[in-house]
Amino acid sequence: MRRRLILGVTSVATTTGLVLTGCSSGTNAASQSEDSLVWSMWISGAEDKAAWQEVADAVHENGGPEVTIQGSPWTDYWTKLRTQLSAGGAPCIVSIQSLRAANYTDVLVPLDSLAEEAGVDLAEFDQTAIDGMRVDGELYALPYDTGPVVMFYNEDLFDEVGAEIPEPGWTMDEFEAAAARFEEAGTPLLASTVEDMFLESLILGHNGGRVIDEDGALDPTDPTFSDGLDWIASLVESGRATQASAEGTADDNAYVNQQAGMYVDGPWSLLAQKARVDFTLGVTTVPAGTSGPSTFSAGSGFGISQECEHPDRAFEAIQTMTSEPVLRSLAEQGRAFPARTAVQQVWYDSAGIEGAQEVLTAAQEASVPLPGNKQSDQLAQLLTQYAVQAVNGQQSGADTMESIAGQLGQ
Repeated sequence: MRRRLILGVTSVATTTGLVLTGCSSGTNAASQSEDSLVWSMWISGAEDKAAWQEVADAVHENGGPEVTIQGSPWTDYWTKLRTQLSAGGAPCIVSIQSLRAANYTDVLVPLDSLAEEAGVDLAEFDQTAIDGMRVDGELYALPYDTGPVVMFYNEDLFDEVGAEIPEPGWTMDEFEAAAARFEEAGTPLLASTVEDMFLESLILGHNGGRVIDEDGALDPTDPTFSDGLDWIASLVESGRATQASAEGTADDNAYVNQQAGMYVDGPWSLLAQKARVDFTLGVTTVPAGTSGPSTFSAGSGFGISQECEHPDRAFEAIQTMTSEPVLRSLAEQGRAFPARTAVQQVWYDSAGIEGAQEVLTAAQEASVPLPGNKQSDQLAQLLTQYAVQAVNGQQSGADTMESIAGQLGQ
């Protein structure tokens, strides 16, 4: 999930350890002032840098401080952030993903009072996006994007194997019927994943199983979740799903290369994938199983480090960075499904994908925020390490989750 929650970009970094800074200033995190702040952001390449530089420039153009970007690729960003926020010289503005918000409450400033003083109407944001940025009732970031987990499908392959096109709200029985058609044709329907949010959303839709409960508590030995892993393993065994891989791009590559009929993703990737494929891309909801329609949602936003000596100015900058004009620009570029509900129609109009609005509306209505937990990062790593064995039939779901629970100290 992590690589997809960055943004729906069409370029990737060509070197590892990429470090990018804004070109308008030589400011560094240790020399920030009221009129010159640093913003830490994940950036994957030149197109990313250019897009986010426009966001930074908008702050100064609207009378706010000059904002300089410190950027790193996704994995490097999270590796460095904790040290940066704890060792002095932290950037004032910090980009945060909702799943990770709970990991950083000790180094971020709660924003509720700042938002109230500034007259920010939080009702203008998608409520699941706001809820995702809350930990123990306190808001730690203003969201810029959001979105429910959905499924992308290859409409041409569905037609070729004679499977019914999956309409929003389709059921697990309909999913199994389509999988049978694909099996007969010798092509897997599902590209398997062990990335935390996508795996968890698929199992939530199947039987309601979850590793993190609605209060953010870890429950890795939930038998319903283990049963969900066994269900996916049965799809792999029958040839209805691809073998899982610890490589995060394996599932969407299988989809793009037409080695599977569909895979799990989010709206933030939709336009990028549309540009990559040479077939008709479709989008639908996660199939509804025993618990009815359900999926997880997540997003990203901007917070303020506790080391920041100018939190009011940092919040002023964040207001602009999450404002309607800025999110409208990002939506027009297809770079983020905006957290402000008033701008979401712009994204739909720019996407030009038939049925996308109906699907995302239905998915959002059925979604719940995937809560963060202070062990979320470790859980994600352990799912990548151990869930591959369960999905590929080398170990039962229960045994796999027992191993993960042990590693988590549960």
